[in-house]
Amino acid sequence: MTYFNMLMKNLRVKSALWIIALCGLSLAVPPVFEGLYSTSAEREGMKVTVDNPAMIALIGPVPGGEYTTAVMFGHQMLMFMALFHGLFNLIIANGLAQKAEDAGLTEYILSAGVGRKTIVTAQLMNGAVINLLVFVILAGGLSLYNIDSLSLYGNFYYALGLALFGFLFFVITLVFGNLFDSGDLTFGMSLALLLGFYLYRAVTDALDTTYSVISPYHWLSRIEVYGSNSGIWLLPFAVILILIVLSWVLFLKRDIGDSYIKINKEKNIRKISSYPKLAFLNMRVMIFSWLAGLFAAGLSYGSIFGDLESLIGDNDMLREALGDNNPAVFFIGMLMVISALISAVPAMMINGRILTEEKKGRLEVMNAGTLNRKVSRGTIFTTHYLYGVGTGVLSFLLTIAGMYLASINVADLSVSLKDFGLAAVNYCAGIIFIAGISALFAGISRKLHTAAWIYIAYIFFANYFGVLINIDEVYLMLSPFYYLSNIPYESVNISAVLIIAGLGILFAAIGTAVFRRRNLL
Repeated sequence: MTYFNMLMKNLRVKSALWIIALCGLSLAVPPVFEGLYSTSAEREGMKVTVDNPAMIALIGPVPGGEYTTAVMFGHQMLMFMALFHGLFNLIIANGLAQKAEDAGLTEYILSAGVGRKTIVTAQLMNGAVINLLVFVILAGGLSLYNIDSLSLYGNFYYALGLALFGFLFFVITLVFGNLFDSGDLTFGMSLALLLGFYLYRAVTDALDTTYSVISPYHWLSRIEVYGSNSGIWLLPFAVILILIVLSWVLFLKRDIGDSYIKINKEKNIRKISSYPKLAFLNMRVMIFSWLAGLFAAGLSYGSIFGDLESLIGDNDMLREALGDNNPAVFFIGMLMVISALISAVPAMMINGRILTEEKKGRLEVMNAGTLNRKVSRGTIFTTHYLYGVGTGVLSFLLTIAGMYLASINVADLSVSLKDFGLAAVNYCAGIIFIAGISALFAGISRKLHTAAWIYIAYIFFANYFGVLINIDEVYLMLSPFYYLSNIPYESVNISAVLIIAGLGILFAAIGTAVFRRRNLL
């Protein structure tokens, strides 16, 4: 229990921030829905709006029965919150297991007399406790609302579903940590699986939900929280027990520092002659994982554009719900904004890697004057920023390319290759801006960089729910995408693109200047 307590103490700040942000996002939405869609007619109008292939790919099939405030909340929140809870858990698990082993901490703990069984048990218990807290906070918080349709059963299934989903990816990451020989590769494989399941569900839900059954996201959607509350769909999460046993056995039987699947890196050692090469080698798995994953995301979304066009001609209610907006153009534009936001995530992660190097004391070694070749802080910081921006922009370009390639054979699609190209130019400015904010905060303080993650979560909430729940325009003004053109509805505002991108570069330059002068932690 001593080792367990030590892990919990080390994780308390990071876990608390994640839990507050994720649970707070879930708990903030029900009263908003209740206020904006107070009548049955308004809720049915929203139901019609989201009952189309594009929105089904994003948030899952529309549940049967009455579309109450609670059903609307569960339907429109569960898929995205599952994605975020899964990401949170794999980051925590990777830090607990593989990252600690890479840094030599696991060997140190073993030398202090702590047994292998104690280590793996403590890791699993940490994951269980973190997700138990998520369950208690969500179930208890939702129960405090005086909204008739927020039933106790629905609150229970919503909270338990997200907790089990998160713990599933916590244990999956522990398994990958035993199979692969680095924390970066473990993270890349876990992230690929998290995104892969989401993309698979998105495509199969839009075409035929029968094929979605192997995706954990589908298990959540089939519960139909606040509707039928089919708890039977929690049973597939029993696979967690198998994975727990597997992670236990794999850890006990392998040598510390070794892995079951080895990636030979020896041939690359002599090729490292500069910090940019070193940084790329250390981050290449993460970079290529994001590039491949987001290209696949573009292909999956582009493949359903044909269904959108057929829907437009047959659904007069959908046309009425969207007013003068063309449904296909509306949803394609919405996908582009969301894709740009997701593409900004790897940019922020790469910026954040310099803070990991700082925490481990490696930057002081690189910057030491006793080395034959001194590497300046500015070079190190700029390298991470440029890799981050490059990965973010390239990820988005590949997403747009995937959308276009998958939509080539769609007849009468009102969005042309030129529109896709203009969207790439337009929304890349937003990615550069977010990467600049991330670099600014990272330059000022290692702890302040957490605020950048809160900021991007806010942007996602404002842009995604700004469409669905018509939030006040003032809340959108903090998002860079508010000032960019709505492609493909509008033509590109070059001035806005240049200003937003220029501000991002300026923020990064300020962050670099501050980082060069501040004390390293």
